[in-house]
Amino acid sequence: MPRQGKFILYKDEKEEYRWRLLAANGRIIADSGEGYKTKYKALAGIGILRKLINSKIIDETKRK
Repeated sequence: MPRQGKFILYKDEKEEYRWRLLAANGRIIADSGEGYKTKYKALAGIGILRKLINSKIIDETKRK
C-alpha cells in the first residue's frame, strides 16, 4: 500500500486557522500561506488544493 501525505489543520499565534500539506516522509510540501478567520474557510482552501492535486502537468520547459 503506497504511503500518503496528509493535511494538518492548526491554529497560529493569532488564533487563525492554517494548514500544512505533509509528504509521506513528513516534510512540508505546501502550506496555506495565510491565516483564515474560520475553520470553514481553511477547510475550503484545503478542498481547492485537493482538486488541484489531480490537475494535469503542463511542461513549459520545452522549446518551440
